Amino acid sequence: MANSTSDPVLSQQVIMFADIVGSTSLYETIGDAAARELIGASMTRMIEITGHHQGRVTAELGDEIMCFFFEPADAAAAACELHVRIGEEFPGDDRQPALKLRIGLHYGSVVGVKDDLMSETAKIAHWAARNAKSEQTLATVPVIDALPRIYRAISRYVDDETWNFVSFEHVALYEIIWDVEAITAASAEKAKSDERRYELVSFAVGGDAVAVSAERPVISIGRGTQNDLTVKNDLVSRQHFTAQFSRGRCSITDKSTNGTFVLPAGGGRHEVRRDTFPLIGSGVIVLGSPQQQGDVVSIQYVCK
Repeated sequence: MANSTSDPVLSQQVIMFADIVGSTSLYETIGDAAARELIGASMTRMIEITGHHQGRVTAELGDEIMCFFFEPADAAAAACELHVRIGEEFPGDDRQPALKLRIGLHYGSVVGVKDDLMSETAKIAHWAARNAKSEQTLATVPVIDALPRIYRAISRYVDDETWNFVSFEHVALYEIIWDVEAITAASAEKAKSDERRYELVSFAVGGDAVAVSAERPVISIGRGTQNDLTVKNDLVSRQHFTAQFSRGRCSITDKSTNGTFVLPAGGGRHEVRRDTFPLIGSGVIVLGSPQQQGDVVSIQYVCK
């Protein structure tokens, strides 16, 4: 029997909450009138940006917006652009601080087009936003699993948190990296690498190879067939690590269970676990612990 018009219509959508960080302190810093004007202008831009990505803003909660997306890729694109545009257009000065956002995303059941703040999907999305740091987007596994490969490649596991303290239900959170260049530059600075720049960095194992370059700045390597380079081994995670290329430098970001180890040709051994590490020259990347002889997978990397 067909549903009556009064029956709720369920659909899968992404709910996004985007929150201006530290907005309360603006009232003390620049005064009520100026703070209201600044927050109002930034909220207007946030609504425009999400609309450009097919988002539907259903609620403005002070310094925060609640937005619905039918396509997870649109939600991820909107989140990335929100960080970029708000940072560029509201950079701050001697009188007021720069505006920054924290964003949370969850993909789940939504009843019709209601802006239901009490639905579980909305509650989890709002909880994810509250766990995000300044200039960070946190997304749940349903969002990550539904994203195109390019977004999965630039996401990384953050933590498994208790979101419901009544049932103690845990939800894994992933960060969607929106500024690959900044991460690459920061990793190079951290490792005090030299000033050499490369045209590409290649990764090879078992006769298969893939490379990152300015034309292809992000790749993923792991056991899953969705990766750019698939490595079949029990020690290899579904998405073991990603490689990001920017400004002539390359860094890798570990996303695995067993860890990633970089062994440069010039000597040394660097463990990369839920972190980012810059590559220089050539060497070997071991997926899993190097102590497990005969079981580990070694990937040759060459910076050219």
